[in-house]
Amino acid sequence: MSPPTADAPSSASLHELRRIVPYYRRYRWRYVVGGLALIGAVLLRISVPYLLGSTVDRLRAAANDNAAAESLGLTATDVGQLAFMGGLGILVVALLGAVVRTISRLQVLGTSRRAVHDLRQSLMQHLLTLSPSFYARQATGGLMSRAVNDVQFVQSLMGPVFLYLAETGALYVVALSFMLNISPSLTAVAILPFPFFLWRARRMAAVIQRESRAAQEGLAQISQKVEESLSGAMVIRSLALEDFDLGRFQTHADAYRDRNLQVAKARARLGSGMSMLGSISVLIMLAVGGPMVVDGKITLGNFLSMTLYLQMLAAPTGVLGFVMSSLQRGAAALGRVGELFDEKATLFDPAPEKQKQHADGPSAGAIRVTNLSMTLQNRHGQERQVLDDVSFAIEPGELVGVVGPTGSGKSVLLQALARQIEVERNQIAVDNTDVLDYPLAALRGSIGYVPQEGFLFSAPLAENIALGQPDASDEQIREALRASQLEQDLDQLPQGTATVVGERGLNLSGGQRQRAALARVMLMQPQILLLDDPFSAVDAHTTDAILSGLRPYFDGRTSLLVAHRVATVQHADRILVLDSGRLVEQGTHEELIAKNGLYASLDRRQQEQAERAHDVDHPETEAE
Repeated sequence: MSPPTADAPSSASLHELRRIVPYYRRYRWRYVVGGLALIGAVLLRISVPYLLGSTVDRLRAAANDNAAAESLGLTATDVGQLAFMGGLGILVVALLGAVVRTISRLQVLGTSRRAVHDLRQSLMQHLLTLSPSFYARQATGGLMSRAVNDVQFVQSLMGPVFLYLAETGALYVVALSFMLNISPSLTAVAILPFPFFLWRARRMAAVIQRESRAAQEGLAQISQKVEESLSGAMVIRSLALEDFDLGRFQTHADAYRDRNLQVAKARARLGSGMSMLGSISVLIMLAVGGPMVVDGKITLGNFLSMTLYLQMLAAPTGVLGFVMSSLQRGAAALGRVGELFDEKATLFDPAPEKQKQHADGPSAGAIRVTNLSMTLQNRHGQERQVLDDVSFAIEPGELVGVVGPTGSGKSVLLQALARQIEVERNQIAVDNTDVLDYPLAALRGSIGYVPQEGFLFSAPLAENIALGQPDASDEQIREALRASQLEQDLDQLPQGTATVVGERGLNLSGGQRQRAALARVMLMQPQILLLDDPFSAVDAHTTDAILSGLRPYFDGRTSLLVAHRVATVQHADRILVLDSGRLVEQGTHEELIAKNGLYASLDRRQQEQAERAHDVDHPETEAE
């Protein structure tokens, strides 16, 4: 999702407007009603100068020419009544115009909020279909900026911008029709400056679009930096990097400020130029239209009406510059949102007949992996093969451990089995059915996946545990907490299971978060259990206690347990050993030790590390 270059033409961003056509189409009748009300409001607004001019002509005729007054059917006693009725008519038309104008705004602006609500929903649904590899390439702050700030700009595009453009267009058509009916030559001369100012506005709007796009990218960088700084606040403080981190933030903030100043300067130049339009047009009107009144080519009322029509056109034309800049800014924002929609979803449900056939998901839990290879891309676009031709089979109810050096592909393997990332057909089968033939919800409902980092929402602990089983009883939640060895820590929480754990579980330790995530999956009672090193943040003693509580839970379930420590998986039915994405060994603990390969090497190294740590903690044992 790379931003366009600074000199990208404005038409490229305007091309993005096609993305909102489906939302206009969805609410087309509301927009039609709003458009009709808008046209009615314009007609009523245009009627005011016409009524005023007509009244002035009749009053002038009655005051200066008795014969003309008689030809108009007026008597001296009718003049006052004529003025009153003319003023009353203008008041009624103005009030009616205000009502119709309000209806048009309620329809258009209200509908824009409905449409943008749908856009947000669609964007969120689409983001949920994207694989973890997409999020590995993107910064959270940047995505948040697009999903929040840019969508807000799109709302102005679908509401105020649409409204003002439509209203200005209708005003031009109606007002010019009235003006041409009075005097085509005077109309042509009076609007002579308009094309130049519109051309100037278009050029300035292109500049505003480029600077706005850069400013929005800068805002995304600020959001990313703030999210990063808040998430890593403890690290920043522990290393005394507050000034350094503040300096990095200040750099982004200064760049964002400078971009916005450029936008403000461009908008100011645009606004000042457009404000001159009304004055120049009135000057031309006086210079050319005044002599025409004297020569009797147009009446004084016609002159007054045309002057008011011209002012009506000049005002929205002046605003049109800002509307065009908002159009460009909204189009740029829509382009950034559109880049998210352009990301292809990689996780799909199968065809309807397959969904119906496998709607219940796996039942036994047999897993077969055949020639599984995976290449992932990092944030910088660099590709790396993380799994290379991995094949194995797991029987129902079997407990299989997975070990290997850091970066050997253990976590990616579990993500593929949980179908968090897409795989090719015939690479993974569950119960002799390709995982691509299962509905996503049915497959994932049969799998309990605990990632390496236990994620908790800012909600009570009990609510986090029951996330996948919202109707679970308090006793069931307690049982899951007991099995995960988290129940013993409840006394440390001020309100027990009702304690709000904070954003990402900030109020809990790393080990407590992992155990909470483990308890959440245990409560779901899935048929297949995938544990991605859920004990990395707890000590060996707690790990043994958790495993002891899990053994009854493992019975009858197909389980894969990824672990960094060999001792964690030594009692598994079988152990898979990965190295650089390849399956290099498999067997029981005893068989792998006897092979004296990578597994045995890892075991010896970890035992030596444990002995050294023990000697450091208990030096008196060595002295004796």
